[in-house]
Amino acid sequence: MFLGSVGWGAYDYYRAGFHTLPDLPEGAFPLSYANGLRAIMVGLSDERDSRRYFGFPFDVPFYLEDAWSTCKAPTESEVNEIESQRANRPGERIEALCRIEVDGDIVIRGMITTVPRL
Repeated sequence: MFLGSVGWGAYDYYRAGFHTLPDLPEGAFPLSYANGLRAIMVGLSDERDSRRYFGFPFDVPFYLEDAWSTCKAPTESEVNEIESQRANRPGERIEALCRIEVDGDIVIRGMITTVPRL
């Protein structure tokens, strides 16, 4: 039983990509999703006790699908643009846009939203 738990924990650790997690800035926290989005939340408070975090990956080239992205709060204009394209979802908050820098270019990797824990 113990070995099975350790084996599953190791498998899950590698599947989530935590073995490739870079050093985190002060106060940052990582989120990894089964859909491939790997997010380092920077400059945001960790509200996992009171809110559920959801990751929505965007289409990116295949070689960026398992890369860790830096996620920060979106600007007001970015929030307005995103909300204009989405259906009304009561209680949902757009927390962050995730970006990857590749040779000086910025690629938008995905979006993190939260909803209250009920």
